[in-house]
Amino acid sequence: MIDNKGMEIIDLFSGAGGLTAGFTMLSGCAFKPVWANDFNRYAVDTYNLNFGNHCVVGDIVSILENNRGIIPRADVVIGGPPCQGFSLLNKKRDGDPRKSLWKPFMDIVDLSGDTG
Repeated sequence: MIDNKGMEIIDLFSGAGGLTAGFTMLSGCAFKPVWANDFNRYAVDTYNLNFGNHCVVGDIVSILENNRGIIPRADVVIGGPPCQGFSLLNKKRDGDPRKSLWKPFMDIVDLSGDTG
């Protein structure tokens, strides 16, 4: 997808778009966001105001279960999965679902590079 507009990126657990800002604005627009996701409606609204209307609100696990076809092709997948499940305060908390959010992240890496 590399063209004169840059490499296309997907931003997962995007929040208001801090990583997208770093990849786009600070690189001189070498990266073009094409899809993003967060479960917080207010963060998604802010992201869309700043980067275009391609950030969707919802739980990433549910999105993958119900809408796998909406994940576009991209050159790079970035994201900031929640770290609370790995913090020293929660380290011994068994069953924290945030500890396994790396799995849907990797599923999207696979889907975004799927050419057929």
